Amino acid sequence: MKKYDVIIIGGGPAAIVTGITVKKFFKEKSVLMIKEEADGLVPCGIPYIFNLLGNDAEKNKMGPKPFVDLGGEVIVDSAVGVDKSAKTVAVKSGEEFSYDKLVFATGSQPVVPVFIPGNDLRNVFYIKKSFTYIDELTSKISGFKNVVIVGGGFIGAEVAEQMAASNMNITLIESEPLCFSKAFSPELSAIATEALKKTNVKVMTSTLVKELTGENNTVQHVVLSDGNKIEADAVILSIGYRANSQLAKESGLELNRFGDIHVDNYGRTTVKDISAVGDCAQSFGFLTGRSDVIKLASTATAEARTLGHNIFGIRIKKCTAGTLGVFSTEINGLAMAAAGANEKNASDSGIDLISAKFSSPDRHPGGLPGMSNLTVKLYASPVDGSILGGEAWGGKSAGEIINIISLAIQKSVTVFELISYQVGTHPLLTSSPVNNPIIRAAEEIVFKMTYS
Repeated sequence: MKKYDVIIIGGGPAAIVTGITVKKFFKEKSVLMIKEEADGLVPCGIPYIFNLLGNDAEKNKMGPKPFVDLGGEVIVDSAVGVDKSAKTVAVKSGEEFSYDKLVFATGSQPVVPVFIPGNDLRNVFYIKKSFTYIDELTSKISGFKNVVIVGGGFIGAEVAEQMAASNMNITLIESEPLCFSKAFSPELSAIATEALKKTNVKVMTSTLVKELTGENNTVQHVVLSDGNKIEADAVILSIGYRANSQLAKESGLELNRFGDIHVDNYGRTTVKDISAVGDCAQSFGFLTGRSDVIKLASTATAEARTLGHNIFGIRIKKCTAGTLGVFSTEINGLAMAAAGANEKNASDSGIDLISAKFSSPDRHPGGLPGMSNLTVKLYASPVDGSILGGEAWGGKSAGEIINIISLAIQKSVTVFELISYQVGTHPLLTSSPVNNPIIRAAEEIVFKMTYS
């Protein structure tokens, strides 16, 4: 039986970044990654396989080459058992390996709505983070005319937009009044929903699915709660993801109420020498400090770097106050992004906010080619002015603007400090220094705090 200093179960972003970090900073340590498929996918790139990437999953492939280049080892097999007393991992092929440190990075899997009869019919699909599954789905879906997507979050909406651009009849069904409502404020959710409606997607909000029906065990209709039926050659169920934590549970690890593996701020489980990271592991909300269910590759990789540095003892203190939830998307050419608090999630947590927004061209003068109007909305504490959240929408710069706001949140920057925030500007690249939307939004909050 071969022994490794570290064994990582999983092959997604969290697994790869954990492996890279360990091998880079602890070169002498032996590290084995056990992954179920030879090829992986960039999770956030999956929707674009269905159009922009030419229906070719190969163009969205992701693998552990950077980890291997540093001396890490990879086997393609399924971990089927962990003996935490003997410190061994058994794989499906029959081999066993022993470890000093073990990391669960088993990711997440789509929620199966068992409450919807017919969810197991043929041609009912999910957006799994599996190269083999998505590659096969791409081939199958191209032969269908009428596709219904259930779920108006990021993945459901992005897949809907991409498939509709491939001349399929796409209907998206969302139970909430607005799409994207779990990530965006009501204002931005409304903007995003309208952007989606301006594509070739038929968007149905405040709509519930009662059941899926068909003949010969194959889906043919989506039956709504009001009795109406929608014809469907295929249905894609996209109502969220849950931790892939069954092996951890069988191994005796503690799970939280969401089914995530219980960990501390350094990714350590309640079992000595076993850690967990990424979508399978518990995260803590920035606003509440309670367990959260945000599952993002960006969050997973940040946690993985912390774990990799500290796996053999605490070297770098984790300084983040919890998972912010930094989201971005583009629908019908409109880029939208959010981080941290907004009116809805702050209200749900009993947190007071003050907000302001400012819009300006992202070039100066505004008549330059390629200009887009950029709006920034900031949310701050009415007590000390610290930035608690933000949103940006307009041109593609919104994706990086939100990263600036995310850093401001994490470093407890206040609106008073942002007033003297020094920025570099150029007519072809940025907004005018007179009308930087982050600074002007902060200035408006200062005005409200001072004079209201």
